[in-house]
Amino acid sequence: MAHVPVIVITGPSGTGKTVTGWEIREILRERKVAHALIDMDNIRWCYVPDSRDRFNRTLGAKNLAAVWANFREAGADRLVLSGIVESHEDIRLIEQAVPGADITVYRLHVDEATLEGRMRQRERGRGLDRNLARAKELTDIMARNGIGDHLIDADRELDEIAQEIIGLSGWLS
Repeated sequence: MAHVPVIVITGPSGTGKTVTGWEIREILRERKVAHALIDMDNIRWCYVPDSRDRFNRTLGAKNLAAVWANFREAGADRLVLSGIVESHEDIRLIEQAVPGADITVYRLHVDEATLEGRMRQRERGRGLDRNLARAKELTDIMARNGIGDHLIDADRELDEIAQEIIGLSGWLS
């Protein structure tokens, strides 16, 4: 089984997981480092009333396995994932979906006022209150569950955040 370095960027909604993944992708592309970028939110979004898998974790893991297999076949040997990781079980699901995964989790963090400001700026319509409440809930859950090998201050320039994660990963060493 081949060793697969995996950067997981997590944090509550509004901390910048997706854009941080995009910035890391650009840095790696500029340095010609083969990799794939997958946003877990995009591959697990599905609404089924009364589902036992409220946040589609199992569905997301199945989709991750399929998408990663295709990226691996195309030549990617590293993986950058962005998405919610609120328990160590979520990490185990990633390990099962990506054979040989060597996972390092980077949890993005901003203070509550910044989080709320970002959420109010980006969210529109009916989902604002629900998503804001969930973001605050996830902040507490992730801290309580000790999620993250590294806690990253995400209240600064995007390039600084991405460069810190890349530096800690050792991918460019």
